[in-house]
Amino acid sequence: MIRLRLERAAIALVLVSALAVAPEARAWDDFGHMEVAAVAFKQLGAKARKRAAQLLKLNPRYENWIVGAAAGDQDRMAFMRAATWADSIKSDSTYQTDDQSAPTASQNIGYADHLRHTYWHYVDQPFSPDSTPLQPTPMPNASTVIPMLRAALAAASTSDDVKSFDLVWLLHLVGDVHQPLHCIARFDAANATGDRGGNNVKINGNVQPPVCDDPRYCPFGPPTDLHAFYDAIAGAGYAVAPVEAAAASLPRTDTKKAAAGDVAVWIQEGFDLARSAVYVAPIGVGNGPFAITPQYQAAAYKLGQARIVLAGRRLANLINEALAP
Repeated sequence: MIRLRLERAAIALVLVSALAVAPEARAWDDFGHMEVAAVAFKQLGAKARKRAAQLLKLNPRYENWIVGAAAGDQDRMAFMRAATWADSIKSDSTYQTDDQSAPTASQNIGYADHLRHTYWHYVDQPFSPDSTPLQPTPMPNASTVIPMLRAALAAASTSDDVKSFDLVWLLHLVGDVHQPLHCIARFDAANATGDRGGNNVKINGNVQPPVCDDPRYCPFGPPTDLHAFYDAIAGAGYAVAPVEAAAASLPRTDTKKAAAGDVAVWIQEGFDLARSAVYVAPIGVGNGPFAITPQYQAAAYKLGQARIVLAGRRLANLINEALAP
């Protein structure tokens, strides 16, 4: 009961801060990112789990992550909530939005870096259903940054401050690139410069996520754009208990597929799935609005579950290899 009250207090704090900023798509809601981390945590070896816990304590928000945690449960809760940090800095006034073409765009300097690096979250691989001219994929992006952070996390010469920074980013970005709309940009007559991974595509007729206590979405009805719809497809919220329950009911995933460690493979999977399962009827060409059918929503939920569990397994492999080779 005490833990539940504390979690509700944490949600209330999120609500206060969320009302001060406009909702934005986040590549899985906090719920989905925490679910990825919950899957990964169970797959970590003892040595990697201990080292990850040490590194997470260096993050300036660590004390917030363990609110409501029993003494023996702090490592797990911090690991799960740390997966939301890279999104939380988007609304932190001490961080600045920066230019993807700036010399600092690929820097890896630890917590002295107060740039938001929003372009690290995705990779806009282009395609067009109507022969609209394509534009090249801007860099740096998730496809270049994940290998950089991964290598630094594993390197003996990297300081713990930088390792901690890299770990929290990887906890988030591995989840990001398993959301198919973070791997694609659709170019069509209505979007000559790309649809921003479905952010421009309006929808209606969909229902709230199965778990919904996220103040960015839930008090205002279901998401109204395609990207946010997929972000929240598994659930929307920050409380740990519902995330754990959802993670426990995730489907099994193929062990061989989970062992695939090449980031390029992960991103290509997302791109292919976006074309074959996301940008399909009732989603037409252009910006809609398109009416989501129950069949489409059910298929999206199934896809989201499959991508979340796969992301968690792959994230665990990455951390085990980096922190306990």
